[in-house]
Amino acid sequence: MLIYFIALLPVLGWGFMPIIANLRKSTPEEQLLGTSISALLFAFVLFWILSPEITGLSFIVSFVSGIFWSFGQLLQFKGIAASSVAKAMPISNGTQLIGATLFAVLVFQEWQTVTAVVIGIFAVILILIGVVMTGFQKRGNHITESVSIHVYGIVILSSFFLTLYVVTNQLFHVTGFSIILPQAIGMLTCAIGINLAKKSTISSKNVAFNLMTGLSWSIANLGMFLATTVLGVATSFSISQACVIVATIGGILIFKQKKNLLEWGFIISGIVLIMIGVVLLSMLK
Repeated sequence: MLIYFIALLPVLGWGFMPIIANLRKSTPEEQLLGTSISALLFAFVLFWILSPEITGLSFIVSFVSGIFWSFGQLLQFKGIAASSVAKAMPISNGTQLIGATLFAVLVFQEWQTVTAVVIGIFAVILILIGVVMTGFQKRGNHITESVSIHVYGIVILSSFFLTLYVVTNQLFHVTGFSIILPQAIGMLTCAIGINLAKKSTISSKNVAFNLMTGLSWSIANLGMFLATTVLGVATSFSISQACVIVATIGGILIFKQKKNLLEWGFIISGIVLIMIGVVLLSMLK
């Protein structure tokens, strides 16, 4: 029972992370900096408790993956700022799933049978349909896509970097808790560089507020590590992706976005299709 509670930490942590970040009017750069500082503090505590062995290779690989995360997370925050949590997060989750799947197929050649290919393609199609459906909006007597091509572009580019963040360690077979500290150092190093490059005033209050965003992300990340060791990648991965439900529905309710019954129907149906796609993909891992 305890391990399933731990497996829910990524659902809540990654689901509420974008919501927390947008409770205060911070810039994406400030959100990124606050999140990265908190992640590094959390990583230092874990390193002090667990003392994992970090080799030169594992440090460099994890550091680079942290840089990928920073670029991806900045773009995700920008995509949310240009739309909303409820609109951007299903696109982000869905395209990250597809990106990770394509990498697994093309690089690791995970789909070895015709059945796997058919199920995998069907799952990807379901996710794509689900992503589009969550953005439907009723205007007059018509149902239209409310998310602009600009937002799609930002979020898809974000997902490209976030996918690289996930697969970089896999590619070099770096696993375990040795990843967390150097990854967090890479995250903060890049976040500082991004804020310096912007050359604009940084609000210390906004950065401090987003320490909570980073804590939410860190708890989710730790929960994913712990759940994977007991439940395996497929089960813990499937459960964690339910964060799209928390982010989407939570974003609508907390930020008081008005939705009519038809729009709710499309949003719920889209989330269900995404989750069915997630389950199918996890079965192929």
